Amino acid sequence: MFMKMRAAIAAVGGVMLLTTVGGASALASQSAAATSAAAVTRAGSAAAAPQFVVIDCMNKAQVRPRTIVLTCADYGMGLRHLHWTSWTPELASAYGTEWQNDCKPDCADGHFRYYRVLAMLWGSATVKGHPGERRYTEATLSYPKGRPVLYVVGCNGKVAATHPVSQTLPLAP
Repeated sequence: MFMKMRAAIAAVGGVMLLTTVGGASALASQSAAATSAAAVTRAGSAAAAPQFVVIDCMNKAQVRPRTIVLTCADYGMGLRHLHWTSWTPELASAYGTEWQNDCKPDCADGHFRYYRVLAMLWGSATVKGHPGERRYTEATLSYPKGRPVLYVVGCNGKVAATHPVSQTLPLAP
């Protein structure tokens, strides 16, 4: 005759105690069970989770790059000396230095200016030909000290110089 068994699991002092009605009992290490469960979870999610990248001007995928060129046509603006504080599917953040050509008197003869910057990469798009990768699509730059000039056209049609606290730019596709 088979006995119906009911099980209850109670964690006691780092040890999992499995008791059954009918008198039999067994001990199992809670950490061993947690470790194997975590390994199964990581293995399952790692296969499904895409890797997030930044696409450089040569169309190469990069993870946590030290430099990002923001204007591929002339290399007139970019980020360098990047130190990454996070790199997740929702957001990547870093601090470093932005370089910007002031294009005075023109871009060929302009001077490069440097600004401390906090960079946040966000947005998501597929990477053509790489199904396991997704790329960040936007960069929001914040300036903790010293701000670059940003020229805007006002409602009156006149060009005005501004010094924004932050700006958002598209990243290379």
